[in-house]
Amino acid sequence: MTSPAEPPPNAPTPASQVTRPLRELAAIVLLGANAIFLFVGLIRLLAPQGPYSTVTGRAGNSFFAFIGLEAIVLPVLAVLLATHVAPVVPRAKLIVQVALGEYAASAVLGGLTLLIWVVGRLAEAQLFDAMTGILARAAWVALFGIAAYVVWTVWQRLYHVPRPKPQPGVYGTPQPGWPQPGGGYGAGQAGGFPSPGPTGGSPAAGQPAGWPVAGQPAAPAGGPPSAPHTWPPHGQPAVPPQSAAPSAPPFGQPASADPTQTIPRQGAEPTQAIPRPDGDADRTQRIDPGESRA
Repeated sequence: MTSPAEPPPNAPTPASQVTRPLRELAAIVLLGANAIFLFVGLIRLLAPQGPYSTVTGRAGNSFFAFIGLEAIVLPVLAVLLATHVAPVVPRAKLIVQVALGEYAASAVLGGLTLLIWVVGRLAEAQLFDAMTGILARAAWVALFGIAAYVVWTVWQRLYHVPRPKPQPGVYGTPQPGWPQPGGGYGAGQAGGFPSPGPTGGSPAAGQPAGWPVAGQPAAPAGGPPSAPHTWPPHGQPAVPPQSAAPSAPPFGQPASADPTQTIPRQGAEPTQAIPRPDGDADRTQRIDPGESRA
């Protein structure tokens, strides 16, 4: 096998290898030159150039500084050098962004000068000059729009990252900001009502007194032992705890009265002597048979 022949040392280097490192610099220079042209056109629009200088005349001349040959070609040429020749330059995204900014500034200033110039020509009754000037400027606007659209397409397809859209909520899923089911209450339990079952005061069936019921927090390991719960003897009413809700008032007692207030009962006391009726109405009265015959 024979090795491939090496090129002679005095062979010319391809031109692309020589100019490739200069593409980024050339693109930056093109954008800088266009920015200077736009700045000069803005100065000429604002500053009068002589005693016969009018706003309409300055607007007509400055239009071609904002939407002219330089303003159309230089930005799109810089973008093509940076992105369409392999490899893409490292600052290609920045170059595209600057080109879009220059096109936006040219569109605003060019539209403003066109409006001022058309209104001034119509006010001076220069209809022929106004019609021909509008046609010529419309052609320049079309060329400007094509170049700006090319740069916008490159930016939209290669460097623009769209923001992620929020996913629409599915029916049945909790919305953000609301507690999820089961966060504050037990499953199947309405808010504000305790779940049915053995309360803390009575032990469960088959469980000795003094032991904690399932679901209740146990006493801490290092604290004093809790006293066993004692139940009152059979037949003696249990004393309700202090935190229990007050019982319903007796029948006939107003709701605003104190539960511990003693309300006198109406009627006779159990130990009060009931007065008897008069002697004639006594059921144990003796009747004489002789009196009844008379």
